[in-house]
Parts: sequence; C-alpha cells; structure tokens
Amino acid sequence: MYKEVKYIATIPEKDKKIAYLLCKDKKILIPMELRDDSCFIYPKLKNTCESILYALKARIILSKIYKYQNGIFYTYIRIKRGYGYIDINTSPLTALGVSRLFGVPLLISEDIVKDKGFYITKKMIEDAFNKDLPV
Repeated sequence: MYKEVKYIATIPEKDKKIAYLLCKDKKILIPMELRDDSCFIYPKLKNTCESILYALKARIILSKIYKYQNGIFYTYIRIKRGYGYIDINTSPLTALGVSRLFGVPLLISEDIVKDKGFYITKKMIEDAFNKDLPV
C-alpha cells in the first residue's frame, strides 16, 4: 500500500540535503536524504519533458517512492501511454521535481512512512519557528 505525501521543502545542511515530505492524513513528516548534486530543476526541463511526452502521446501520472534500503531511497515515475503504463527508475530528486512541476501525486510506501517518519506536534512547529537562525 502507498500513501500520498506532499513535498514540503529541501533543506541544505553542511554535507547533504534533506527533503521533507508530509503524510497529511497521519501528520507524519518523512525526512529524505538527497544524494544528488543539485537541489533544483531548471524550468526548461519541464518544457523539454512536455514536448517528449506530447510526441509519444504519453503523460506522467505519478511519482512513487517505493523502497528504502541501506540509506538509499528508490523512486520511479509512472507514465501512461495508450492503455499501458511505463515505470521509469529515477533519482529521488527527479521524482520530487517531476511531481512538483507536473502537479502529479507523489506516493510513498507505507513501510517507509513507518520506518522513517515521525509524528509532528504543535510544540515541534512552534520550536522550529522560534529557533534562532545562524547569521
């Protein structure tokens, strides 16, 4: 089973980037370490992808985070073409970007939610907003 999540933000840290995903119905936040080199998708990428999809008479229908093993998240993008589906393995950053750029659902395995997620409390949110940021 999979749960729909929303991509909240990517926070750069000293030697890594952490993307935060929110499982709204359970109020669970899932931190996802990104191992990619960049933290953004160029706007031209969407135009290129749209042209390719149009030429193939296909469309992106979702991004899925299906496995977490040995510190690595595994993701794919599902494309619908005619009556069939094609799952394309991709990096987590690309899956997040595609979901955001194309406005398609981002799904995550319930096992990952259980293993990596944590409940969000009002106090946690208040503390985060009241925390002094380094200058």
